[in-house]
Amino acid sequence: MKALFRILIVCAAIAFIGFMFFNTARENEPLEGPNTNSNVIPKTELKQPEEGAMTRPQSGMSTLVGQGAQIVLEQYGEPARKEPSSFGYEWWVYKTSVSSFFMVGMQNNIVTQVYIAGDGLDAAPFKIGQKRDEIYRMTIIDYEVAANVGENIFVFSMSEEDMQTRLLVKFDGLYAQLYIDGETSELQGIRFTDSETLVLHQPYEMIYQGELVIPTPPSSFLQQDINLASGAQLDDLINVTRVHHDLAPLEMDDALDEVARLHSEDMKVQSFLSHESPTNGDLKKRLEVYEIAYNEANENLATAYFDAIEAMHGWLNSPEHRKVILNDKYSLVGSGVFLNYYTQIFIEPTERNVNGEIKDIEEPQDISDTDPNQNIQ
Repeated sequence: MKALFRILIVCAAIAFIGFMFFNTARENEPLEGPNTNSNVIPKTELKQPEEGAMTRPQSGMSTLVGQGAQIVLEQYGEPARKEPSSFGYEWWVYKTSVSSFFMVGMQNNIVTQVYIAGDGLDAAPFKIGQKRDEIYRMTIIDYEVAANVGENIFVFSMSEEDMQTRLLVKFDGLYAQLYIDGETSELQGIRFTDSETLVLHQPYEMIYQGELVIPTPPSSFLQQDINLASGAQLDDLINVTRVHHDLAPLEMDDALDEVARLHSEDMKVQSFLSHESPTNGDLKKRLEVYEIAYNEANENLATAYFDAIEAMHGWLNSPEHRKVILNDKYSLVGSGVFLNYYTQIFIEPTERNVNGEIKDIEEPQDISDTDPNQNIQ
């Protein structure tokens, strides 16, 4: 009898340890972006920048920059979403498929920028998936890149890390930010932009002469819409990123979106950057409040990125955050943004309620069994 009792005690202990191990909410260090310590320094004398040494592309989607809204509508139709930004322009999001995902910045019915992530799009003179070495061979790269806005002069300086993962290339009247996967050395995304939008973003260390170009702060009501838009863009970008790396896309979850959004707001309001809130606890406790069941959960945090595009590429080039993004265990995701605080929660669920019934979650579909041109949900 005593032997049986000991066996039962051991089994109970093993079961408890197993529950604690599998029902886990994992953590990694929050990521602080390049805008955390970037300097913006006024100068009294700056040399007038020369014209761009690279000829502006005559074909491809970069030619949309400076064009009217009607040109975009004629070529690509209505976008899936039109969303506000913190910089005065509106994002038009096109997400018919992963291979044709792109976003257009529109201000006063004029295209100010185009972000391209789909490998089926014409990003001339570049190509999504192109190797960094090839880009260096075909492109004039300099540590410093100058831009003019009226009579004002701005000079951006790239760090060593920028030269590897976030290149800035100058064309005649056009700039290209090249977002490169630091591990594979492949081009993951391209942002073509005009000079004023580049200066508004201040994506690198910057010195300037003249008047600083700054965006008009949005109203509190508009900021709420901007926060929701940035969260939706993170949801889109995570699946574009995963499919680029031959993984199944994730399913969006409204409850996870809400948990993520509230944590981003909490970090800003209470001035902390951590997975553990002074009032709401760690990820496990925050998920429990919404009765979200899971085998494993994880969370990526970031701040000091000027938009969702920059945050996603920052996470991808951080080894610990990259592991989370490219973990094939996860099948659900939720994203939330508050100002420049970003939260993305990943779940390997145990079960969910479907039409009032509790059913086991199916394993995520292998990307080899999916259409590479699948819609982004």
